[in-house]
Amino acid sequence: MPRIPVLLYSCLSALQCLAVNGQASSEPLYDYIVAGAGAAGIVVAQRFAETGASVLLLERGGPSTFATGGTSTVAWNDTVTIYDIPAYGHQLNFIPEANGVWCSDTPGLAGCILGGGSVVNGLQWVKPATWDFEDFPEGWKWDDVAPAAARLYERNPGTSLPSADGKYYDQAAYQILTKQLAPYGWMEVDSLVEPYAKDKTWSSFWPSADLPPLAETKKNFKLQLDTKVIRAVRENATITGVEVEDASGSRHIIRLAQGGKVILSAGAMSTPRLLFNSGIGPAKQIRIVQQSETTNVTLPDESQWINLPVGKNILDHPLFRLVWNVTDPDLSKLTSLSTAQFLNPTAEQIEQFAKGSGPLVQGSIRLNLWQKITNQDGSVRYIESMNFVRANGTLLMGATLTHGADSRGELGIHPNGTTYFVKQPLLQTAGDREAVETFFRQMLDYVRGPESVLEYSRGGRDATVEDLWAGGWDSARHFVGSVRLGDDDGREVGGAAVVDADTRVYGTENLFVVDASVIPSLPTGNSMAITMVVAERAAERILAMGKAKR
Repeated sequence: MPRIPVLLYSCLSALQCLAVNGQASSEPLYDYIVAGAGAAGIVVAQRFAETGASVLLLERGGPSTFATGGTSTVAWNDTVTIYDIPAYGHQLNFIPEANGVWCSDTPGLAGCILGGGSVVNGLQWVKPATWDFEDFPEGWKWDDVAPAAARLYERNPGTSLPSADGKYYDQAAYQILTKQLAPYGWMEVDSLVEPYAKDKTWSSFWPSADLPPLAETKKNFKLQLDTKVIRAVRENATITGVEVEDASGSRHIIRLAQGGKVILSAGAMSTPRLLFNSGIGPAKQIRIVQQSETTNVTLPDESQWINLPVGKNILDHPLFRLVWNVTDPDLSKLTSLSTAQFLNPTAEQIEQFAKGSGPLVQGSIRLNLWQKITNQDGSVRYIESMNFVRANGTLLMGATLTHGADSRGELGIHPNGTTYFVKQPLLQTAGDREAVETFFRQMLDYVRGPESVLEYSRGGRDATVEDLWAGGWDSARHFVGSVRLGDDDGREVGGAAVVDADTRVYGTENLFVVDASVIPSLPTGNSMAITMVVAERAAERILAMGKAKR
């Protein structure tokens, strides 16, 4: 088995070891119950376990990688699953065995599997920039968070060169775009070394390096898969445990120890459901749960409902899939692996993978672009684009509008328990649309230049901004903000925060949220790395609180 240069896989292996060790314990009470084994839940559970406290990590999905018990192995190796292969990150939609890992009760694509979105998001590890914390409250600015980030990066430093043989593979997109952009002042940076170089820069984009096991010998930890958390069991402000549903549909309650804490880490589209089901959120949404004839959720008495703006601040990166034709005769002949070739590798590629090398150990993205956009009113937004070649002569640019975008949506719940968008979070403001059009105009100016090697697939070199808009947009699946962190208590008039600076839900003593949902504004890059940094900082603050007072 090769070294898999994937952010969480070694971490997940450690958790599986802990689960095996933990099975011998029949301890009915836990100091910490963490709901959701994604990027955030794994980090906080490990940190809690390191203190010697009893920790239960619950995951509604099943195992993922082979080391964690995953069974979705590839045809060419029965000890390698589809989640063990970095290059499959953007191919999972084409693999039937992956169909069951997508959550069926969220409005956007999310992973219901050990590792959560970190397993199915293409392994996109973008270190957050200092300004990504400018909208956080005091105690969460970059200077406050930097030590937590350093701890994370020490254990997971990342790599710009994942292939053990020191080579880069499948470089058509790199060669095309660097020739297109270099004449206009764009430069190459190593985004791991210069995470703040985000204006007219490009970076080779690869998965992160292994994360060393943090607590694999701890016997105070238990991982429980195929266990869906329904709600936090609440007595006024105090949480006493969680109600869960196993794979057979049977429900039971898992109890906290005296002074214990529950941490919800189910993600920006699922944590709101757990809060609604716990009698926390807008009364309109809680009443839908109350009146449901199918979900069978036991709510606290209405007098104990906590009115907080859960779901009202959800944000996402809008994604534009821009298809460019390669006009340079030599560059148009560059070969690149197709989806079919990724999924059916050659004998040489399989041998390379066994040695930790070759195209299969690289992430799906071949080049990342970054640009700072300043609108006429002086407001700043950032563009990130992820670039591929899937067929000769064609470049696919997945451009996203990131930090600074201020369109906000709202998440609600249906009577059947699925969450949905009451209001879509994409491109709702004139400022967001202006920034996108500025980027479009610039790309079109480039392709009209004498040194251009590209033209747009609709309209060629005479394409207009309207032609680019006509391609439409979609969600980049980088949801944040639905359970906003802040010092403006959402129970008060004008307050927008659901959790305080310790990530504790307002109005409760020992219920916390630690996942992407607490991030108050969009990060400059993909959301996985910043979510893990937030989890490191949150674990630090929660542990500093000591045992909750009853």
